[in-house]
Amino acid sequence: MSTDSSGTAETAEAETVGEESDTVDGERAASDTAGRERGTSETTPSGETTPSGETTPNGDTTTGGDTTTGGDTTTGGDTTTSGDTTPSGEETAAVGEPLVEVRGLKTYYDEGGGPFSDPPVKAVDDVSFDIHRGETLGLVGESGCGKTTLGRTLVQLETATAGEVRFDGRDVTTLSGRELKTWRRKAQMVFQDPESSLNDRMTVGEIVREPLDVHDWPNLTATIEGVETASVTGDASALDTDREPDLTVTTDGEVSVRDSLPLDAEEVDATVSGSTLEVDLLVDKQKIRRDRVRFLLDRVGLREEHYFRYPHQFSGGQRQRIGIARSLALEPEFVVLDEPVSALDVSVQAKVLNLLDDLQAEFDLTYLFIAHDLSVVRHICDRVAVMYLGNVMELGETEELFSNPSNPYTMSLLSAIPEPDPSVDKERITLRGSPPSPRDPPTGCPFSTRCPMTVRPEAYATVDDEVWQRVQEFRGVVRERTRVSRSLVEVAKEKLGLEQRYSDATEVADDLFADVDTPGRIREVIDEAAQSVVDGDPERARDLLDDEFGNVCGEEAPEEHVVSDTGRWSRCHRHRGDHDAPTEVVPDVEAFAEAQSDD
Repeated sequence: MSTDSSGTAETAEAETVGEESDTVDGERAASDTAGRERGTSETTPSGETTPSGETTPNGDTTTGGDTTTGGDTTTGGDTTTSGDTTPSGEETAAVGEPLVEVRGLKTYYDEGGGPFSDPPVKAVDDVSFDIHRGETLGLVGESGCGKTTLGRTLVQLETATAGEVRFDGRDVTTLSGRELKTWRRKAQMVFQDPESSLNDRMTVGEIVREPLDVHDWPNLTATIEGVETASVTGDASALDTDREPDLTVTTDGEVSVRDSLPLDAEEVDATVSGSTLEVDLLVDKQKIRRDRVRFLLDRVGLREEHYFRYPHQFSGGQRQRIGIARSLALEPEFVVLDEPVSALDVSVQAKVLNLLDDLQAEFDLTYLFIAHDLSVVRHICDRVAVMYLGNVMELGETEELFSNPSNPYTMSLLSAIPEPDPSVDKERITLRGSPPSPRDPPTGCPFSTRCPMTVRPEAYATVDDEVWQRVQEFRGVVRERTRVSRSLVEVAKEKLGLEQRYSDATEVADDLFADVDTPGRIREVIDEAAQSVVDGDPERARDLLDDEFGNVCGEEAPEEHVVSDTGRWSRCHRHRGDHDAPTEVVPDVEAFAEAQSDD
């Protein structure tokens, strides 16, 4: 979080929590079944115990974990307690009905709409899935595929272009103003960079307390014991959700307070008259908030004296704990974790992951866990959604998806996981080229331009895999050329016979096909398309290649196909009955790896 040049701390974080900033305040039914149970042992994703102790900038270390730059140690450092129950002593609810339902969600940028405007950036493009109450849904995919945008859209930090995000049955994309601010208490976010997401000019206590101040917490709810519908006045309101009330009052005026609320029954004055309840707080709300902050700091493994310190005095792991404490301040039900451990070293990662696991059990949280590290996802998530170019390609239970992937992109992604044993000869599916621009995604399957298992036209069904992959790569080059308009200078160069940006198309074709035995018809079409690019007509070249080499993968968007008894689904044309399944099409992975050596 930045600050202004005058030295006054910005209030952007308050806008985040309360308004718009850093901390934000039937076949699919089978797919969204309950996930597996997870343990809470202090181990790394690989299952090995990690060493503790992180060095501070001045060289001091802590006992058991992170330290502040002042060299002060924390009690237990970055360790967490495990196996805790909820504050009331009750077991947390099992994974159940959908809490978040996403339907046809689209998030586009740069929608100019004018005749000279570029196409919009389709960061999230027609995504649908459910997140069950109490589960952790992992979201994986390569950089730029739209994971963070999707997460930010779910908590309304980004505005959805189309579609619905239903939270407990209510479409939150239609909320605005006070309604949106009130809803944000239920959904929060932990950001990827623990340094930039905290305001260095605010103390830790101020940072964690800020959402409480913005939302005038505590927003007490109260009910009369044995009375189904009560009218509540004063410093509390009637219960309007399925959550446990903050205050329960007997008809005799005896008050009981929810266990996790830092408030004593003696600090509340309650008067019952029939079905009417009047509540008056006898203590300042600021004191309740300070007690809440101290409670949260303790729960994330920090000490009470850290309340008055500044973010720069903490290590990366401790900063992330501060961010986690801030996200939990308003007692949310749903938390988006945007790569919360990617900036931390391995030993600290394991401790933060176990902390998140413990907090989920204690506070009955639902997580969307965004990550690049697939071993981390396998360690903490119940189900996993695989994303590519703004689309979810496969979604299913974690262990099943990792052990038996069905989508070609999932197979490619999992094949890239490093093998710690150097003696193991692991085959990899190395993808050639780069993902298409989200301004100009393929008409059909998003992965069709790089997929090694595309359904080929019948005339080229027996062509060598390596030749076909190079055809696809050349089509990608031409595709990019069609997105680039020529400047007046380039037009002038063309008139003068000088070299211009399109003149290298024939060289690209020669480089791609010089060392492979290319059938005559394929080379003829490639050469004709290359010449069209050189002549300044890449659109004709693209049409020529599409007409000759186009297939169902590039022309039709695939539907979701259920691929297992657990309801796991995948989007791929090869799941249709008229094509071989992806698992039956084994690409020449060694050829892919060799061809990729110069990328």
